[in-house]
Amino acid sequence: MVLITGASGFVGSSVLKYLISRGYKALGTVRHSSDLRRLKGFDKHLRFADMTDLNTLMNAMSGCSAVVHCAARSLDWGKKQDFWAVNVQGVQNIVNAAIETKTVRKVVYISTANVAGFGKRNMVESSEISRRLLFLYSRTKLEGERTAQTLCRKNGIAIIVLRPSAVYGPEDWKWSYEMIDRIAHSYWPLINSGQAIFTPVYIENLNQAIVLALKSTVSGGIFNITDDITVSWREFCDKIANHLGVPLNYRNFPSIVALIVATLIGSFQKIFKPNKPPDITLYRVLRSTKDFHYSCEHAKNMLGYKPNSDIDSHIKKTVKWYLIVMDQ
Repeated sequence: MVLITGASGFVGSSVLKYLISRGYKALGTVRHSSDLRRLKGFDKHLRFADMTDLNTLMNAMSGCSAVVHCAARSLDWGKKQDFWAVNVQGVQNIVNAAIETKTVRKVVYISTANVAGFGKRNMVESSEISRRLLFLYSRTKLEGERTAQTLCRKNGIAIIVLRPSAVYGPEDWKWSYEMIDRIAHSYWPLINSGQAIFTPVYIENLNQAIVLALKSTVSGGIFNITDDITVSWREFCDKIANHLGVPLNYRNFPSIVALIVATLIGSFQKIFKPNKPPDITLYRVLRSTKDFHYSCEHAKNMLGYKPNSDIDSHIKKTVKWYLIVMDQ
């Protein structure tokens, strides 16, 4: 039995469905306040648990031999204590619960490639993180990695860390939906004409990597997960517009202007409206200005990862999902 934490989220719900479709016995954790629209028809595969409550986690893991930890605070705005509570202390609770069950033998921890930083090409897992990570999400995910690895190794539990890059696909109500919707009905802001490149990962490729991690005899390791392709923001937007059947309407902004605006808005928001995320954040600007480019060669060599790199088919499926949602 495999337990997936954060099953109501984009990645967690997709992993749960993917494993079940391939014959795995799988369960997913959700909270009583979770939005379960992604999980219609999967009620019998759900267990209620809270990452801050060790007892509920232990009950959820009862009878499980592996845990895929997807739950995270994956925002680009918020308070340090909120990120720390989920991405570090929550991870500690997950692993401690796994230890207490005596049955869990493997943890697959879903991290983020962003913990390696940005601005270079073909960044690999073994690269030294030579500068202080700028964003709370990346900093706490890295600390969560280290916490999970230390506890698992100390207690004889295998742990594999997967670091997906920019994950997208159907059922992604965050950036996939927002991007397609704005390109369909308004305009998309490009910085420096969208020249910055990144290495996306389609959700089905990430699911494949998770299955390989569960099956692998490797007792540990850190692996970047991407589609093994490189694309610029302009190219990505062009492909979305093409599958929508509309011309790409965009506005170009110089990076220096965008950075100044994001910094000023962020400073204002922290002082006067700290609980409300601004429309533009420094992370979003840097994401569009700098290269977020990672190599998945290690996963290909060690896990046998063979991503489907057909980005056009991936975007076509994602746009199709969007259009179906809009018609409902």
